[in-house]
Amino acid sequence: MDTVKTIANHVERLPLSLQAEVLNFVEYIIYKNDFKLTTKKKHEWSTLSNEIKNEQTNPSQDKPVLQPKTHRSILELRGLGKHLWQDISVKDYINTERDSWNG
Repeated sequence: MDTVKTIANHVERLPLSLQAEVLNFVEYIIYKNDFKLTTKKKHEWSTLSNEIKNEQTNPSQDKPVLQPKTHRSILELRGLGKHLWQDISVKDYINTERDSWNG
């Protein structure tokens, strides 16, 4: 019998109040595990960020200096793909979408 079934069999034998207590404990364990994973990821990102900052301020001769990314504007996307819509009526498209909502 696998672990989940064994636990379920034991829990079924308990009164409802104790079943609720078991559920609370399981949720706590899940929360604690998720918290550890999140904290570990934050630590990894923090470490990586510090390493990048150090590389930028103290570049070694054999490693290239990281350049900051250039910022782009969303307005550069304006008109992109308009050829896909040029033969489609806006009203017809909207009505077709609305009709699909009704099933």
